[in-house]
Amino acid sequence: MSGSRSQFVADLHEAVAGVLRTHGAGLLSRAVLLVEVFEEATGEIGLFVETSPPDMSAWDREGMVRYAALDLAGAITASRVADVQQDEEE
Repeated sequence: MSGSRSQFVADLHEAVAGVLRTHGAGLLSRAVLLVEVFEEATGEIGLFVETSPPDMSAWDREGMVRYAALDLAGAITASRVADVQQDEEE
């Protein structure tokens, strides 16, 4: 990755904030970006983790990731419960 980390994070924050604004999702205050990257030259897969602001504490990063995981788990559980209820009604 070329350029400075702080400029990269600033560009990333502005790009995500712009998309959120365009879709009426509100203001971006903090973000944790998790991206699986594939290095074509070597064939290696890695995990890219970046935060905005760049000095976000480890506790805040972990909390946001955990909150997202729990939110996803809740949606999966709700979907399964709805499927079971639908099967029982048929």
